[in-house]
Amino acid sequence: METNNTPTNPRITAKQLKSGMRIFFIITTLTLTLIFIFTASKETLFALKQVNYLFLGLTTLVCILRLYFECLRLQVLGSALGKKISLKRTAEFTFGGYFLSILPFGVGGLPLQFYILMKEKFSFGESGTVIVMRGITYLLAFVFAIPVIIYYRNIFESSGLKMLSGYILVVYSIFLILFTLAMWKTEWIKTQINKLSNFFILKHKDKFASWISKLADEIENFKLGFKKCCTHGIYKFLLVILLSGVSLLCFVLMVPLLFRSLGVSVPIVETSIIQFILTFLLMFSPSPGGSGIAEGAGFLLFNSYCPKCLMGVFIVLWRFFTYYTGVIIGGIFILKLLTETNKK
Repeated sequence: METNNTPTNPRITAKQLKSGMRIFFIITTLTLTLIFIFTASKETLFALKQVNYLFLGLTTLVCILRLYFECLRLQVLGSALGKKISLKRTAEFTFGGYFLSILPFGVGGLPLQFYILMKEKFSFGESGTVIVMRGITYLLAFVFAIPVIIYYRNIFESSGLKMLSGYILVVYSIFLILFTLAMWKTEWIKTQINKLSNFFILKHKDKFASWISKLADEIENFKLGFKKCCTHGIYKFLLVILLSGVSLLCFVLMVPLLFRSLGVSVPIVETSIIQFILTFLLMFSPSPGGSGIAEGAGFLLFNSYCPKCLMGVFIVLWRFFTYYTGVIIGGIFILKLLTETNKK
C-alpha cells in the first residue's frame, strides 16, 4: 500500500530556524571561548606561523571528497530502488540536512529530506526507505572497521572512551533490535502498537488510530523497498555500502591530517578511531548540531595528543572541516530552496 505521492512543504518555520541558529551560535561561541581562555598563550601565535599548508590543503581535499561521496551514495541508493535523483536534489538533500541539523536532535532535516525526495517522484514510503537505508549503510560500513578497532582496543583503556563506546553500543543495539522486529515481526509490532494505543484516552483518539494505521502501512512499504534493494538492486546496494565506507574513511582521516597541518605528529589509526566514535556519538546529540557536546568531547578525547597552546585552534579547524563546511553550504541551498518555494 502506497501513500500519497504529492510533496508538501517541509514543516519548518522561520521561528524554529532562528531559534535553532541562535541556540547553536550561543552554545558554540561560549564553548570555543572557554576552550581558548584555558589553552591560548603567546606560544599559540608562534605555533600558527608553523602551519603546514600542504597538509591543510590535503585536509581540504579530503573534506571535498567526503562531501562528494555523501552525494554520490544517495544517487546510487535511489538508483537501487529504480529511481533517479538529480544532482541538484541530491545536493539539497545532503547539505540541507547538514544545515537543519542545527535544530535539536537534527529533527528539521527529516521533513526537508522527505519533501525533496517526493519532488523527485518518490512515494512517502520510498522516501522513508531511502532515508533509513542511508543510515543503515553507515552501520553496515562499520563492520569493516571492527577488526581495526579490536586490534587497537588498548586505546579504550581511557574511562571517557569506555563510557562513550558503551553509550553507542546500547543505542545501536536498541536500533538493531527495532529494525529486526520491523523487518521480520511486522504483524506483531502492529498488534502491540494497537494494544498500546488502547491505553490512551485521548480527545482525538480517531486521529491517533489513523496515525498508527499509516505508520503500520509505512513499515510495510519500507519492507518492500528494502527487499527491492536487496534483490533487484543488490549490486548497487553493495556499492552504496562501499561508498559509505569511503566517505567515513575520508571523514576520520581529516583528524590526523589536521594535526599534521599544525605540526603535530599523532598515531593515525588511534586518532581516526576516536573520530569514528565521536561521529556515531554526535548522531544522537540533543544540542543543535552537537554544539557544546562536540567541542567538549573533542577537547577531552584529543587533549592528550595536542599541545595545550594549539588545542583551541585544532577544535575550531576540526569542527570547520567536519561540520561547519556542510552547514555553510547547506545554508546557501536552503536559502535558494526557500526563495524558489516562495515564488510559487
